[in-house]
Amino acid sequence: MMRAEADAPDVTSTPGRLPPMTPSTPMDPTDLQTRTRAILDVPLNRHLGLVFDGVDDGVARAHFVATPATLAFGGVHGGVLYALTDAVCMLALLPALDASQHAVTHDLYVSVMRPVPAGAVCRLSARVLRLGRTLAFLEATAEVEGRIVASGRVTKSIVAARALS
Repeated sequence: MMRAEADAPDVTSTPGRLPPMTPSTPMDPTDLQTRTRAILDVPLNRHLGLVFDGVDDGVARAHFVATPATLAFGGVHGGVLYALTDAVCMLALLPALDASQHAVTHDLYVSVMRPVPAGAVCRLSARVLRLGRTLAFLEATAEVEGRIVASGRVTKSIVAARALS
């Protein structure tokens, strides 16, 4: 049975929970660039060769080459696609966040449909489907030579931003 809004707990007084966030300060271009660089500089993303191609019309685009570091049994390991799907979704979400917000992965689902062969360029794209006060819903695809090799859905929890270190 669902509780009525009036009966919902006051999260502002619940220990360990943040109150729902309301956008207050848009992220300035320098902050957006710093946060984008921080995602790309995550050691795993660097190791896997993630290259950010930009955001256009709300769609973030990136790519990587299927190098020996990404392979298992002759093709790209599924975990590589999962990790980079999550990263490109965060790159799509960043421009929609305000300066006081950050996001962490709440749920990740990726379906791998075809193998990504060694040496292939895998192009990733992601977009925000819905952005609420506390959750963001995103979708992503991975393609090789115009054919979809994986698709995914990512849910991000919107949290208070912390200083990047």
